[in-house]
Amino acid sequence: MQILLAACSILLILAVFLSLIKSDFWIYKILEYPRLQKLALTATATACWFFFWPLQNRFYQAVFGGLILSILFLVYKIWPYTFLAKREMRKARSTDPQNELKVFAANVLQDNRQYQRLLNQIKSVDPDIIFLVETNTAWINAMKELEKDYSYKLQAPLENTYGLLFYSRLPCTKGKIMFLVKSEVPSIEVVVELRSGQKVQLWGLHPEPPVPGENLYSTAKDKELMKIALKVQECSLPCIVLGDLNDVAWSHTTQLFRKTSELLDPRRGRGFYSTFSAHSRFIRFPLDYIFCSKNFGLVEMRRLPKNGSDHFATLTHLAFSHHVKGQKPAQADEKELREAKDMATEQVVS
Repeated sequence: MQILLAACSILLILAVFLSLIKSDFWIYKILEYPRLQKLALTATATACWFFFWPLQNRFYQAVFGGLILSILFLVYKIWPYTFLAKREMRKARSTDPQNELKVFAANVLQDNRQYQRLLNQIKSVDPDIIFLVETNTAWINAMKELEKDYSYKLQAPLENTYGLLFYSRLPCTKGKIMFLVKSEVPSIEVVVELRSGQKVQLWGLHPEPPVPGENLYSTAKDKELMKIALKVQECSLPCIVLGDLNDVAWSHTTQLFRKTSELLDPRRGRGFYSTFSAHSRFIRFPLDYIFCSKNFGLVEMRRLPKNGSDHFATLTHLAFSHHVKGQKPAQADEKELREAKDMATEQVVS
């Protein structure tokens, strides 16, 4: 039993610390995803060692020490996304409807045919902006009804699970479909005008995940995120970036994006809001995001009920203000900026 427990413990320790290796290869990136799950497993393994306490064997003592270090590391990484941590985005105490914005975002799952279920969910939350990914021509036809209330749209239907649909009931300008890294992976860029007349720059993304069958390397995803981060850095308008980023909040890439763009993550201090997979309670990660400029306060953020997809949809209610006190975005240092720029210019093999 001790040998078996030691073997399992060593595998867990390796799974925790191999994720620190800065490699684009998919296995190292995927190991960043299940940190909450690894915390549960390492805590369980640590508790099991107490059945053999006191540990006389130095090898077993070393394994036990490795588990303790693993737990401390995982707690350090996960802590900012628990309700015990300080909130990065302040709750909007009083709101002005003219400066509010409700955003609905969902990965619909291209093969999902429960169109009406999604439409009913959208109607129930009544958003100002709708952003849907994994949409093809069938999804455009099924969502035709939205055009009655949402006069502005951007559409990039594709059959490769990277199609995008964007709808807005607010006035929009300078909207365009972009292919920042690959010709088959689109993103959107648009300026949305709030009811007050305040303009907001918005980007919607769905980069490739680093998994076998999609892409063995995260180079394309990382490049797209850093290109957007640098665009945000140069933008003079309040900014929003949203979408299925195919990365977890605590990953090195997401943290580098957050620091380089100097955008706020409303999840920090509130919870994980894990959106994938909707089919499993244990294998569930936060993959769908919205990042905002410091000019926004958070009225409400919700992970919505199941809608037929393998992702949960999210609703984020934001309030713009020229003066939001106490919100200080993280900033990249010189080394991190160089890394972000290197990622943004790295060669991607198609």
